[in-house]
Amino acid sequence: MTNSTQLSLHPAVYDGALAEMRRKAKNRLYQRDFAAWQYDILGERTYAKMAEISQSVLTTPKMRALVKSANGTAKTFQAARWAMWWITAFDPRESLVIATAPTLRQVEKGVFSYIKNSYGAVKASAMQRNEPMPWPGWISEQNEWKHIPSAGGSETLALASVPGAADAVSTFQGLRKESGRNLILLDEAGGVSADIFTAIEALMTSGEARMGGIGNPDRRATPFYDGFNDPVLASEYDLHTISAYDLPTMTGEIVYPEDLEKNERMMRGLTSRKWIEHKQRVWIRNGKKEARFLAKVEGQFPGETDNAFFSEDDIVAAQERELPASGEPPIMGVDLAAMGDDESVVYVNRGGIARIFDEEITYVDGVDEDGQEIRRTTSGVWSKEDEVSSARRIHAIANHIGATEVRLDAAGLGGGVATMLMRLEEFAEAEYVVIRVIGSASSTDKAKWVRARDENHDDLRLKLRMKEIDLDPTDKILKDQMLAVTQDSDNHGALKITPKKLMRSEMHGSPDRLDALIYAVIDTSALTAPPLGEVEVGDVVRVDPFELLNVARMGAGMPI
Repeated sequence: MTNSTQLSLHPAVYDGALAEMRRKAKNRLYQRDFAAWQYDILGERTYAKMAEISQSVLTTPKMRALVKSANGTAKTFQAARWAMWWITAFDPRESLVIATAPTLRQVEKGVFSYIKNSYGAVKASAMQRNEPMPWPGWISEQNEWKHIPSAGGSETLALASVPGAADAVSTFQGLRKESGRNLILLDEAGGVSADIFTAIEALMTSGEARMGGIGNPDRRATPFYDGFNDPVLASEYDLHTISAYDLPTMTGEIVYPEDLEKNERMMRGLTSRKWIEHKQRVWIRNGKKEARFLAKVEGQFPGETDNAFFSEDDIVAAQERELPASGEPPIMGVDLAAMGDDESVVYVNRGGIARIFDEEITYVDGVDEDGQEIRRTTSGVWSKEDEVSSARRIHAIANHIGATEVRLDAAGLGGGVATMLMRLEEFAEAEYVVIRVIGSASSTDKAKWVRARDENHDDLRLKLRMKEIDLDPTDKILKDQMLAVTQDSDNHGALKITPKKLMRSEMHGSPDRLDALIYAVIDTSALTAPPLGEVEVGDVVRVDPFELLNVARMGAGMPI
């Protein structure tokens, strides 16, 4: 007779063990299949091209991947998902994500902003189901995702880091996980310096490490460009390109066939067919694609543009620059819209740090029939406003920031507003000087610039080259307006730039942000200095006859 022992498991223990087996099986699936993780955990899908790239970046045998992309492809949004997958589909104790970019602000407003939003959504969903938060740790105000392991203390799971060139290598070496499961994400990779690319290699020594760089192909002569175009480097990278023509807005792909409302929300986050078709009309001339079309629509590196006025490298460098606060008083540049959908824009220049005024402040816009003050709010951008209300907005902003100068385009609406600010009783206590800028006026040197507008643009260009300007890296509208400016010369070789009417036609609107920026940063000493300089009435002036001939030949000059 055979004796046998039969084990009996409590149903709760059995169910728990079965649930754990299923969890581990799913995790093994997620570690192989990023799309399955994204849908099951976040409830999201992405379009076919991006799904293909995501799987490749995270699982291909090549450890280093670069993705160049057109505008509006959701690349930063998706890169944040790569980071979350890296941490939650694997043992967090062995995983680390480092997100970098040309500036810390770009990481904070890009990848880490998306990580925070998704972390909060997952946590809220778990609370609604009365379940524990499935993701580890917490995200601090310092943009670090941390957790407390069973051994105590705290460990970093993900962080934003943009070290300086001098200590980039040591900084990244000090961050890496001993397990070697390091994922380094480069957002706006076209602006990431060679020092950072070199420092990243300190984290790539393990077979478990990966690097993913995403960016617009705006700039040549960068490590990002070399990764695609240097044959030796290109052979080491997993390389991808996303064209605007790969987007569902152009292919007709339906990402969420079971939920068309959700599909529509996803589509609104991508570059539209309408925008692409507009750029086909205005950025392709006589069959030739402009540099902007190649980079922003096709996702290709452009060649050099012969007649571009502002260098793309200078613009991007200014967006990446972080000038120290100088303590200089603020100067306001104001471009006022007179029609249609154009915007009135206020730029504030604080010692070279130039930004749109982005606060919301309250101002008094007259009184009602009962004599009560009408209070409204304003920021640095508005539209469809009359002269008096525009003047009140400008006055309120100037008082709020303590501006010493308010510079306005004196043509059209701006001329009337400038007069009001200078003469109306309600603005009499102003502590700022109003300066009229007239772009159509003669330049200070007709041999160099045709008009004052040409001279003013050149002044900004020089300041960019001299590294005196710090621009907002998130202001893509300003960048597009700057890239739309082209240059030519008159019969005497003097500089002239794209006529404003042509820019309005190309952009379907006015270059309002660029104009406001120019007013805020240019040298206005020629406008505020005495017309005769240091010469006083009654002084005897000796003039070379040839100078008089030049005055007559080159155009309007001071009568002598």
